[in-house]
Amino acid sequence: MKREFEADFTLKVPPSREASCRNTGYAFGGATRGLVECAGKGCLNQCDREFRQSTNCQMYVSSLISFSVKDSVVIFHGPVGCGAQAHLIDYSVKTFGARRGVRMSGARWFSTNLDEGDVIGGGEAKLRQTIIEADRRFRPTAIFVINSCAPAIIGDDLDEVINNVQSEVSAPVVPIHSPGFKARVFSSAYDVVYHGILQKFAFKPEPYLDYQPFFRSDPDYERKVRDYEYQKSRTVNLYNAWSIGPDDEAEIRRLLEALGLNVRIFVEFKEPDEWRWLGEAALNVCFCHVHDLYFVEFLKKTLGMPYILPNIPIGLSATRNFVKEIADFFGLGEEAERLIAKEEGELKAALEPLAAKIRGKRVLISGGYLRIGATGLFANELGLKVVGFRNFNYDMFGNKLFGELEEKIGNVSNVISTQSSELLNELKTLKPDFAISHPGIGIWLTKAGVPSITLFAQRFPFFGYRGAYALTRRIVRTLANPNYARNLAANVPLPYKEKWYDMNPYHFLVAKDAAVGAANAGG
Repeated sequence: MKREFEADFTLKVPPSREASCRNTGYAFGGATRGLVECAGKGCLNQCDREFRQSTNCQMYVSSLISFSVKDSVVIFHGPVGCGAQAHLIDYSVKTFGARRGVRMSGARWFSTNLDEGDVIGGGEAKLRQTIIEADRRFRPTAIFVINSCAPAIIGDDLDEVINNVQSEVSAPVVPIHSPGFKARVFSSAYDVVYHGILQKFAFKPEPYLDYQPFFRSDPDYERKVRDYEYQKSRTVNLYNAWSIGPDDEAEIRRLLEALGLNVRIFVEFKEPDEWRWLGEAALNVCFCHVHDLYFVEFLKKTLGMPYILPNIPIGLSATRNFVKEIADFFGLGEEAERLIAKEEGELKAALEPLAAKIRGKRVLISGGYLRIGATGLFANELGLKVVGFRNFNYDMFGNKLFGELEEKIGNVSNVISTQSSELLNELKTLKPDFAISHPGIGIWLTKAGVPSITLFAQRFPFFGYRGAYALTRRIVRTLANPNYARNLAANVPLPYKEKWYDMNPYHFLVAKDAAVGAANAGG
């Protein structure tokens, strides 16, 4: 299926992903074939739940990019509780900034601390005062103002406050419209943050300010211009995400630089001034296009920059395709084949004694669809039996990947769910030996007696050949000693009644019109 993406960058706020051209779904119970077919028809987001325990908040997700901008300040406009997660982020910002050679100030944040009176009378005055105080106290590179549910409900005009106060502060003030209730698909937050960024910053360097242009009076003028344009023609921008660690970035940089390419990584752990060099590259590449597609499409429309959307480079085939797709763009296909042959030969020799210890083990993989799909391909390469996938959300941009997965591992369980009740119910049927899961999900799996390995973590490598070896070692160690999960399951009661486990895990799925029949088909 041809992948198409359209966005109106002139809107005040981009639509949530379930309401955009992506038609992203957030509820599905079935198997891979039904999932892909439903996404291809554009009907996937017609499935809903009549009951849910909880869901993820796009406001929290939007804060991750905002905090990762070097020397930024984040303002949570809302009650003080809508910022509590910032305490958890502070350590990661400092530690993994340092691992990248970037000295980060940590998670610096304010709350407008709206109370009952503000909900009645409005919180715009508090927001204005907080912006001025944040700029005065820290002189940040940027101030990200993140809207929460309460001010969005009462109608505080975030943009009007920012426009009026901008002349009184030195830092660019970026509006982030991400109240949790506005989107069922929490990854909508990525589009919202990028939408704020693209309104406030430029992505081309300015002559005399950012660099010294070449003068025609210089005897070496033509050579300097040729050299500059050649370097630009060999430069690729890679776009990172909070889930991508410094080891992952270093591994892919190593592989692409071995081909003679110049590699730059944006936008996290950079100052906004560094973003002005985004346009001085030949190609944009998303590590994870669930995260960055909105932004690279904007750069294509405004600067004419091409982009490609390879799969996340986890495992042999996904890394091979990632490197090859970039190399082919630059006419380096033969060089890439030689590099890949060498790297794969070394990795396969190193993996064989490890893979022999885990071959045939059953694994459930849960998290974002691009990551779990690439991880599923690698699990199959290791000889593991993938018994199911659990996506947080899904759209047509995963169809090529999951079409390949169906060919290789079959029409296995493949659902869209963020509900712990559904996960625990499904474990009774799937009976995995272990799981690879998004952080925060592993606790439920472990309490149910299923050992769990994190799907991503900035402290561990996952990407490329070195990441594949490191991930395999973690799988071997986990399966060698599953006693923690077994002991926890034997001593910690789960919160659901026994009769729930006798029901269909997707009992609460309902149709907005007539899509649930297709959603449940093939399951």
